[in-house]
Formats: sequence, structure tokens, C-alpha cells
Amino acid sequence: MPTKQDIQKLLDMVRKKCDDPTKRAKLAGFDRTLEFKLTDAAASFYTRVHDQKMDPFTEGSLEKPNLQVITDSGTLKGILEGSLSPLDAYSVGKLKAKGSMTDLLKLQVLM
Repeated sequence: MPTKQDIQKLLDMVRKKCDDPTKRAKLAGFDRTLEFKLTDAAASFYTRVHDQKMDPFTEGSLEKPNLQVITDSGTLKGILEGSLSPLDAYSVGKLKAKGSMTDLLKLQVLM
């Protein structure tokens, strides 16, 4: 089971993607809440993406996040490091996402 420190490193990787000006530009006008539910840690973390930036992640869950990503930490790590395609993870059931299709497509910028 991953430690909270391991999870925080992964979530920091997600946030760092917002530092890239090209990716930031693709988030123009995007204002959504985002929750990551990590099944192997039995924990959830949420943030808000707005004004072309991402707030720090907070441990806990939201009643109705705009977007929810459900996966395990190993899958998330593989996606963020580029060794696993999000589409491959989704197609074999290792990655689940809930939210509008338009918002989910925008979320790809961060993965």
C-alpha cells in the first residue's frame, strides 16, 4: 500500500503539468473540481482547476466533483511517467473516469 508521501508525489506530478505554458493555455476557461480516488490507498484527494492553474490537493472527497478519476497508485504513476497509456489503462479497467466527455478530454492535458 502506498504511503501518503508516495501519493503526494504523484499528485504533485499532476500539478506540475499545469506549470507548462502550452498545457496551461489549453485550460483557458476551464473551472472544475477534480477528485482522484486511489483504490489501493483507500483514499481520495481533490482540487480545483481554474484560471489556468490547479489548487493544491486536499485529502478527502467531494460530494459531487465535476470530474472523478478512479485508479490505483501504480497505474497513475505509469500514466504520469509515460510508461502506460491512459487509453490502455481505461480499456482494461485500471482507470475509470466520471464526468462530462468534454471535461474528460480537457483533463487529458494533465495526464
